Amino acid sequence: MIPLSATATPLLFALYEQASVGCGGAPSLWTHPLDDRLAVNSLDRWRDVAVTAEQANLDALFFADVLGLYDVYGGSSDAALGWAVEAPANDPFVYVPALAALTERLSFVITASTTYEHPFSLARRFGTLDHLSNGRIGWNIVTSYLSSAARNFGMDEMLKHADRYGRADEFMDVFYKLLEGSWAGDAVVGSKSEKVYARPGSVRSINHDGEHFRVDGPSLTSPSPQRTPTLFQAGWSPRGREFAAKHAEVILLPKKDPQEIAEGLADISRRAQEGGRPAGEVRSMALARIITAPTAIEAQEKYQELQRNYHLEAQLVSYAGDTGIDLSQYADDEPLATASNGLTSYVVKGAPQDRPLTAGDVRRKFSEVTRGTDLLFIGTPEDVASQIEEHAAVSGLDGYMINPLVSPGSLNDFAEMVVPELAKRGLYDTEPKKGTLRSRLRADGADLMAATAYGAGFRQR
Repeated sequence: MIPLSATATPLLFALYEQASVGCGGAPSLWTHPLDDRLAVNSLDRWRDVAVTAEQANLDALFFADVLGLYDVYGGSSDAALGWAVEAPANDPFVYVPALAALTERLSFVITASTTYEHPFSLARRFGTLDHLSNGRIGWNIVTSYLSSAARNFGMDEMLKHADRYGRADEFMDVFYKLLEGSWAGDAVVGSKSEKVYARPGSVRSINHDGEHFRVDGPSLTSPSPQRTPTLFQAGWSPRGREFAAKHAEVILLPKKDPQEIAEGLADISRRAQEGGRPAGEVRSMALARIITAPTAIEAQEKYQELQRNYHLEAQLVSYAGDTGIDLSQYADDEPLATASNGLTSYVVKGAPQDRPLTAGDVRRKFSEVTRGTDLLFIGTPEDVASQIEEHAAVSGLDGYMINPLVSPGSLNDFAEMVVPELAKRGLYDTEPKKGTLRSRLRADGADLMAATAYGAGFRQR
């Protein structure tokens, strides 16, 4: 193990969830006897998750989301609905106000798509949520990838990768103009005696007229504690890294290899610094699975129980939606066609180099619950803490987002067993969280985006 100093900086930790029965990554594990995701429509269930996350002093509850059904496998959505693969897909924007009211410190990150949202209405929703939560809100920026989502929004087909990012760049400009620029920082007077709510001339139109959007403005919400929600982003392609370096405050990585992560983060940092952002301004977290128990034997028994409730077909439904490749049409020895959207990189790595990737290769890759591609920490609490410590030291990550295999069991195990071990090593902050989500991430504790951030350049002084 690579030791850390006694003055180790605490890592960031959050919980990754979806408002669905079959959460992404291992969508069939809702069939596990100890999983309660069938209660997805129950506010009581989500209250318990949020309260546990807050009591564990996690930094945030993160909601992933999709806007369509996985309908590639078998040529229909039947298998996706049968296995509940990221379905049903309830709207996390509706969950968060209730959960924010039931908690005091926990932050919430909501996934929203620049392809299918409109910047004016999204800015209004995020501005309102930021007010109601006292600044505990983040936005996970995505451009979306399901063809079914495109059809749900009246499009014949999904936008090409480059076009999605082109739209996203303009979307962000409009978003910043509304939340950063349309209201001055001292615009709100709110004086009954003077009978003035906002200073004349302090609220202005943005008059944006671009390729994708025409928006007069101003924003309909006054400046919230953070103005712009804390920005998360998960792109890892060259174009995704460019976008992250420009906009992201936290990068979310579905990656495993610490050296690959370190190299990718160095590339994003270099791009960010070329854009005028200082080193360290862009934080990073990786998705991680944790299986722990008091003894190593018990941890392995938990793994085997998870394996007994893991079903390959459900994972292949997810793979088909992600890549456009329907493995139900392939025999094991058949080579796969090129993916329709370039998302096979997480499967191709480690495939045979002397022949094309076959359907059998993918089935074998996904035959185990951890898929061979997921970042997994398994063992006693001491083992898991050591594995996290070493991975963070090599990768340079700022933290981890816990992707629960069983809910709420994975969260409970982490909170009860792993958190105390991490805290002993100075890697977990046990002090109750205070302030806005952004203030917890920034070294100076400020609520607003750093002056060096691209979005801050739109701010009305």
